[in-house]
Amino acid sequence: MIYREVVVMKRILTVNAKVGMVIAGDIYTDAGLLVVPKGTILDKGVIEGIKSYSVYDFFIEEEPKKTISYDIDELDRLMLEDDGTSTGYYDKIKATEEFHKFEAQFVESVKNVEDNINNIVKMNNPVCVEDLLSTVKKITDKFKPDVTLFDMLHCIEGYDDSTYIHSLNVALICRVTGEWLKMSQADLDVLTVAGLLHDIGKVMISDDIIKKPGKLTPTEYAIVQSHTVHGYNILKNQPIDDRIKQAALMHHERCDGKGYPNKYKHEEIDLFARIVAIADVYDAMTSNRVYRSAICPFNVISTFEESVDLFDPKFLYVFLEKIAHSYVNNEVVLNDELEGTVVMINKYALAKPGVLVGGAYIDLSRQDKLKITAIK
Repeated sequence: MIYREVVVMKRILTVNAKVGMVIAGDIYTDAGLLVVPKGTILDKGVIEGIKSYSVYDFFIEEEPKKTISYDIDELDRLMLEDDGTSTGYYDKIKATEEFHKFEAQFVESVKNVEDNINNIVKMNNPVCVEDLLSTVKKITDKFKPDVTLFDMLHCIEGYDDSTYIHSLNVALICRVTGEWLKMSQADLDVLTVAGLLHDIGKVMISDDIIKKPGKLTPTEYAIVQSHTVHGYNILKNQPIDDRIKQAALMHHERCDGKGYPNKYKHEEIDLFARIVAIADVYDAMTSNRVYRSAICPFNVISTFEESVDLFDPKFLYVFLEKIAHSYVNNEVVLNDELEGTVVMINKYALAKPGVLVGGAYIDLSRQDKLKITAIK
């Protein structure tokens, strides 16, 4: 066995970044824009800059430590250690017969979404609302439309991280959210289609830019941001509910006025666009990526709670509270490696529930250093 000194990398959520940490790898936006280069030492300005680009997690360096030589599987484990993933929990889901049936239906539905969007954009066909709704309902009619569905979405892997998959995910999340908000059936259907078509404008942007592996130029980044305007222009003359058009235009607006394209605030943003924005960000944070497994739901909740000024609280808190309550009675792992069971949700600190550990009750909302890092 060979021992050697190595610099260990650890993935952290941006909200947990602290002054003095060292960036272990270049940080890019989803659009490929370089935000911070490898080796940068974090200060308050850099941290705020990372947050402004909606980068939710990245690698930092830890102190060199003596460790053994390892193969690639062990290296991956080391790099992701304590990063908030719930690999075991999702592995159990992927092993179920229900997930295999879900995955087959999901792949079929993605193909339908792709065909519909391309017909609208490239052939100028009218939007077929009934067909789009049917695509989503084939999933929600067969599988329970709640957080269980979200968990299965997190397990989808091995497919291109495309606009079409993301669009279907957002539509499903929107539909479940609309049911939680007790919307009428008519509004629920409109919200579902708004989720499906929110990113339709990306089809108008060259793959050379969308899939560019390196740094985007300022011009290229502006082109990527223009997908909201492209989407609105594609849909504006379609005989569909205006809220679907506004969701395409406004889903990157933020309640603090720092979104795009128009820097609208609060009530200036279409109501349905505010819901789509939450679903859009939730999917971006929880979808499986090639570099990490799906993030622990309680870390996702924590990130939203830290960013509450960006989203409409009357929608966000219903969304987060439903997610948090779904994990009551689940076994979890804390960052001190103790294991316990979630027994109570703290309404004003949803990421910090009450946990029963070895017969002792721990209220995580009263513990500054303790948090949940994984669902078992």
